[in-house]
Amino acid sequence: MQPGDARNTRAMSNRGSHESLPWAGRPSRVYAFIGPDGAGKTTIARAIASRLAARGIRTRISWMRSPRIVTLFVIGVLRMSRIAKTIRMGDHDDVITDLSRHRFLLHLYAWSVTFDYFLGYVGKVTLPRWLLGRTILLDRFAWDALVDLGLASGVDEAILESPPGRILLDLARTYPAVLVTASQEELVRRKPILALDPRLGRRLRLYREFAKRYGLGIVDSGNTSEQVSVSQAAEYLRIPSE
Repeated sequence: MQPGDARNTRAMSNRGSHESLPWAGRPSRVYAFIGPDGAGKTTIARAIASRLAARGIRTRISWMRSPRIVTLFVIGVLRMSRIAKTIRMGDHDDVITDLSRHRFLLHLYAWSVTFDYFLGYVGKVTLPRWLLGRTILLDRFAWDALVDLGLASGVDEAILESPPGRILLDLARTYPAVLVTASQEELVRRKPILALDPRLGRRLRLYREFAKRYGLGIVDSGNTSEQVSVSQAAEYLRIPSE
């Protein structure tokens, strides 16, 4: 964790800022690990799952990328209109477009992403939690969807001003979340295919902007060991070490 992030986290703790958050004062059974690909979200989630399992707590790790059932149709329309292009980014496709001057298409795309995300949320979070009684560790969450949507729409933070953005934001703030990130150079070193992403710098900036604005914990895995990163994430999420 960078010194500035550490000071920010300690200051938040000293001010009792957790008490103003929706999960303060009560244990949560859903935790979210957000951040760019290659930052170490899955590694940290697995380590914390093992920590919980050692205490007899059954867990489930859910990978929360949107199923894109409706969104694929909209992307097809955008590609036919030559407004968007899709590039392969490892295990998923990334849409490169700018809809800031296409208001109708922007709303259409944003609503399709939001609809698909809630379909995935019901299947990967709501049902397992109700039916299996598991503690759910989310690998990605609505924060990631907001970042992806902001970039694909071409409006970045302004996506929060749209109705779909506000809906996703309300969902994102439901559960405690920690941002796992690293520098652009470190991410490309770990996952060279990220060098193909022309918006990687904007992506990292947007993650940090959301984390700063909404008081999310930040773990810089590029400057800490895996063990320290896991401990920092668990501490912010209030998951006891024993």
